[in-house]
Amino acid sequence: MRPALVRVAAVLAGLSAVAALAAGVFVAWPLPDGLLERRPVAAVRFTDRDGGLLREVASRADGRSVPLPRGEPVPPRVRAAFVAAEDARFERHPGVDPLAVARAGWQLVRHRRVVSGASTLTMQLARALVPHPRTAGGKLVEALWALRLEAHLGKDELLRAYLDRVPLGGDLYGVEAAAALYFGRPARTLSAAQAALLAGLARAPSALDPLRRPEASRERALAVLGRMEALGLVGAEEARLAREAPLDLAAPERSFEAPHLVEALSGRLGALGLDAAAEVETALDRGLQRDVEELVRAELAGDPRLGNVAVIVVDNASGEVLAYVGSADFLDAAGLGQNDGVRARRQPGSALKPFAYGLALARGYTAASVLSDVEVRLATPTGDWVPRNYDRRAHGPVPLRAALQNSYNVPAVRLAEALGPERVLRTLRAAGFESLSGGADRYGAGVVLGNGDVTLRELARAYRGLARGGLLEPLREVRAARDAAGRPLPVARELAPRRFLPAGAVALLTDILSDEAARAPAFGVHNALRLPFPVAAKTGTSRAYVDNWTAGYTAERTVAVWVGSFDGRPMQGVSGITGAGPVFARVMVRAMRGIEPAPLVDRGRFTRARVCPLTGLRAGTGCPGALEEVFLPGTAPSAACAAHAHGPGAPVALAPELLGWARAEGIAAVADGAAADAGAPRVLLPADGDEYLVEAGYPEGAQGIPLRLALPPGTARAEVRVGGERLALGPPFAARLAARPGRHRLEVWLPGGAAPAAVSTFTVRGAP
Repeated sequence: MRPALVRVAAVLAGLSAVAALAAGVFVAWPLPDGLLERRPVAAVRFTDRDGGLLREVASRADGRSVPLPRGEPVPPRVRAAFVAAEDARFERHPGVDPLAVARAGWQLVRHRRVVSGASTLTMQLARALVPHPRTAGGKLVEALWALRLEAHLGKDELLRAYLDRVPLGGDLYGVEAAAALYFGRPARTLSAAQAALLAGLARAPSALDPLRRPEASRERALAVLGRMEALGLVGAEEARLAREAPLDLAAPERSFEAPHLVEALSGRLGALGLDAAAEVETALDRGLQRDVEELVRAELAGDPRLGNVAVIVVDNASGEVLAYVGSADFLDAAGLGQNDGVRARRQPGSALKPFAYGLALARGYTAASVLSDVEVRLATPTGDWVPRNYDRRAHGPVPLRAALQNSYNVPAVRLAEALGPERVLRTLRAAGFESLSGGADRYGAGVVLGNGDVTLRELARAYRGLARGGLLEPLREVRAARDAAGRPLPVARELAPRRFLPAGAVALLTDILSDEAARAPAFGVHNALRLPFPVAAKTGTSRAYVDNWTAGYTAERTVAVWVGSFDGRPMQGVSGITGAGPVFARVMVRAMRGIEPAPLVDRGRFTRARVCPLTGLRAGTGCPGALEEVFLPGTAPSAACAAHAHGPGAPVALAPELLGWARAEGIAAVADGAAADAGAPRVLLPADGDEYLVEAGYPEGAQGIPLRLALPPGTARAEVRVGGERLALGPPFAARLAARPGRHRLEVWLPGGAAPAAVSTFTVRGAP
């Protein structure tokens, strides 16, 4: 032999020796810790509160993966079927079958294509444990891992690990999960034919799916049976009986109920701490859920103007979500039904007003406080904004009760401006509207008209908070959860309970929201919110009728409804009272079936007084249309109304901004105080004795105190003195004062005056 060839042969021999040594070391090296560990996660079963199946959803990457029971041998028929179908010499080879490799190589050379593979069960297990590309190099790695597995594990352990991982159709992994799905029984009870069917599936799970291609799967099962008989793994008589016996495929549970809730929860299992959940018991009441779905479909069929509907029903005592409808049809042909209207962010219109009014009641306003419903212009970053009422009318002086129940926009905006948009926004966030993530400069006073997006779920949670006296608590869509072994799992809470409004203010707010008579001027006596039992409710309509809402509560239930189009198209003339309102009424009546309603409010906690509807003060003998109003203890007005003190026919004394409205309505009026003394200025805000609270976390300049003066006609200039500070004002004599803690005396000085023309004393308290 030539010297060069000798050297080449020596190099090749050396390389082969090195490769063999490396392979030997690799095979002999201990297996990595945890290589065979596989978390037993089945498909997640979502059930209603009584355990009825809503839907089964494939769990993460594991799919339906249930291991064979530990402590029991591999079922003999299953063992025989898979060995016959996949690896006849499994018991004899060391992980790689030389005969199978030689056969596959010869067939490749002869037919110039792959006729049969040479993968053993151990090599298939290696590929499942350590995935690698399906290339020649990948096959070599697979073979080395198979040898290593065989060197450290027994045949039974290898076979069990393989049978727990073998893909058997769709998201099915392992013979135990497949036996449960296809036959409704554990793998140890399978017949020879059923075991043969599962073994046959391993070669082509999709093409041989027994539920979709029963003939093909049966043909493959018979072929595997024949192979089992030929190898002596099953007797001739048993094989004959197996061929003749039916496979007894089980009808799979294909329940598809409450799809939006199931989708929402399956996507949030990690956030709920339920990554290991195999069964999730929701709080849904199946009967109520189905009835609400039917009510939604009927409402849409009856009014073609409506786009779509979403509904959520909550049990107030527990916070459990009893019904959850994200759209009328999850599987609608247009494809929009899979949008979840319960969790979609949309503009809520006036449905947020109660929270601003609740804040006002907590800060000293009463149900009789008179709000001004006349045109107001507000400066915004994009220019002046002039809010309008739904009926395009101005109603002049309006009691707070009527302003809220008739959903007048102008008083609500004026109220938000007086309270401060920052404070209103802070209250809304405390009530759980996390979707309102922008700053107060983004929303301004228009936040009470719904110019920020929120979700129906947030709305239901906040209204349930009103039903609970101003306490925000988490909603519970999940009652319980268990892992694959049946062990209970803790469910993470979405938030810690917190108070967002005082209980007294919320009680008075609830009394207002449930007042049918107060709502009648705008909505009529027989409106959609008039139910057989008291209910506190509020509607909302977004700009251009794109969305409308109704949310409300009894002592026992909270219902929130959204009606709109997922594609943003407006609904022609459909408002909260005509669109969402009827759905709300039907759902609430159904949700209260079988329940004796408890009183919404204990009116015994209130005091009563007759008040003038124009001033909100105690009615005098000359006040027309005096109303009886309820008040929280200590808040009833003590001053008597002087607006009508000069008897019938005399001009009525009104706030200056209301004079234009009075003229338009043909009402004889003078500026407040002019009838008695035209030269007597007044401090409207801050009124004498008012108290203000500075809240922590906000800069001093963001918490101004509103200043309003009523001065004699013709007054061109006034000076306001607070402590050592002086502020020069001109018409309309309005400004904001810095909110500095302490007791302050405010003086109004007119030109040439030797003494203050008006005085007011107010207190500013620091944050607790």
